[in-house]
Amino acid sequence: MQLERRRAERDRRHDGRVPAVFAVRNLIGSHLQLGQAEDIAPTGITLRRPRDVPVLPQTPLTLLFDLPGASARISVGGLVVTDRRFGPFRRTGVQFTEISSESAAQLAEFCARRVVSPRGMPMNPR
Repeated sequence: MQLERRRAERDRRHDGRVPAVFAVRNLIGSHLQLGQAEDIAPTGITLRRPRDVPVLPQTPLTLLFDLPGASARISVGGLVVTDRRFGPFRRTGVQFTEISSESAAQLAEFCARRVVSPRGMPMNPR
């Protein structure tokens, strides 16, 4: 997989992400680390992670998290797409590569419920 570096990260994505903040456990090999979601889509997620642990693109990992308002824990396999220092933390983009149909349905429903304005701010659809 070759990355298109001339376009902004948000322009390379194939689907829109919605803002979301929740804890994410990421497992790289045998190393477990706690991170925080910034945004999510049915096909990927952006994480905030500790700044002192860089990860190379194409590194496989496993993510475990509970979506706000959902009852089941989600476990997905993914590949690191981007990882860079961003202030006091690292910002890591992950593309999902292994996800169950149940988890994929939960993610799609979660993202569909989170309506986003043209300026990228969450709106309450009710």
